[in-house]
Amino acid sequence: MDSTTIKALQVIDALAQSEQARGVADLGRQLGFSKSNTFRILATLASQGFVRSQPETGRYELTLRLWELGVRVIDRHPVRRVAKPHMKTLFTQLDETVLLSVLDDAEILYIEKIEGENPVRASARVGWRAPAWRIASGKSLLAYQSEELVTGITQDQISSKQLQELRRELEEVRQRGFAMSVNGSRPGINSVSAPVWGPDSVPVAALSVSGPAERFPHDRMLSISISVMNAATRVSEGLGATAPAFTLGAHAV
Repeated sequence: MDSTTIKALQVIDALAQSEQARGVADLGRQLGFSKSNTFRILATLASQGFVRSQPETGRYELTLRLWELGVRVIDRHPVRRVAKPHMKTLFTQLDETVLLSVLDDAEILYIEKIEGENPVRASARVGWRAPAWRIASGKSLLAYQSEELVTGITQDQISSKQLQELRRELEEVRQRGFAMSVNGSRPGINSVSAPVWGPDSVPVAALSVSGPAERFPHDRMLSISISVMNAATRVSEGLGATAPAFTLGAHAV
């Protein structure tokens, strides 16, 4: 692998994680690069429009170039394009935050959301990530991954007892077709999620509805699951896939 390219990507990632612009020496210390090497990388990135130097401080920050490229990529994402009208319908029905996410290694990456104006709501941003094992959308996708993959991506994050509990939850997801999480993305936020299926009968995304715990008690989450699963089924059909039929007591899709 090209070490210079790797270092440039590490600089971009460090700047993206920083709340403020960074000085050359400061950034170099964080990454373990020499000051001269860090400056050369920043100068190259600046020449291509990815970073800029603040005239008053000389510190570096990212430009909107990455955002511009990211928007072009996400706009072409087939799941996002197909899911958006169904997300709007689901939001109209429930008036709660609706999220679309994909599994990226051990994390869930949010790629679309619809959020209302309720002052108390579950807020998430497109581009945010969360540990897959903690939240409903992650569980709805992990349920259909191999045992080896689930163990591998969680081994440094959870205890053996938590892994056993996760396995039990994933089995429930496979039986009923949806996942729930309590205090998942953060304390006081509960979620319900169902997988979106691709043409190869493999989940390609997760559709979820989230809200504060006081509006998302267990009984309401069970009720919401019907709407979430129906919406996920419509998205799957839009992708040319057929979602499996699941039953939970009297709830069937």
